[in-house]
Amino acid sequence: MLKAIIFDYDGVIVDSFISVFEVYEKICKRFDVAYPKTLEEFRKLYGYNYKELQKNLGIDEKDADEVGKIFSVEIVKKKHGTFLGIVDVIKELSHKYKIFLVSAAMSAEILPRIEEFGLKNVFEKFYCGWDQKIKKSDLMKSIFSEYNYTPDELVAIGDRAIDYDAAKTAGFNDNHLIMVNYGWGLDKKAIGQALVAETPHDIVGLVQFIDKNN
Repeated sequence: MLKAIIFDYDGVIVDSFISVFEVYEKICKRFDVAYPKTLEEFRKLYGYNYKELQKNLGIDEKDADEVGKIFSVEIVKKKHGTFLGIVDVIKELSHKYKIFLVSAAMSAEILPRIEEFGLKNVFEKFYCGWDQKIKKSDLMKSIFSEYNYTPDELVAIGDRAIDYDAAKTAGFNDNHLIMVNYGWGLDKKAIGQALVAETPHDIVGLVQFIDKNN
């Protein structure tokens, strides 16, 4: 029996990739490196994670700390919205399951937006990796220990290969993972047998399918 659902933030709830694109434009100007002209070019450069992005952009590793500081200041200024229908999906699922948010982003960015979306009281708890530099896989394990759950009692939802890998490291099986294909960019070859949601509305049906076959 399913008891809870873990949502990622960027690329699952909020359409934030263009905001990241705009922030990195400032970062590239600061360090005088070439910057992609289009969002799709930036998406190709982003790669597996932000470290790969910075390498692909030609940003020196010694500047990583300053890049992080600039990013943390600029990203909270952005007003990215939600994907169409995702707020209703989360509210609907909350009637039956506990809802958690696990993200690598910072709470200063996430919590004000969640409140704006009317979701603050819908989530059981927020886990933000940036604040304490904790890996997403370890944040997921924290939920297991704090709530006495096993991985087969939860579903994890993400949008990129790095989210899939984090969930697998935490102990999830593919049949309890939903990867969305509307977010930052999903490499379907890198997510094993995880289920794929093409739209936010697909998530409800996939959760029901997992629960029925659990």
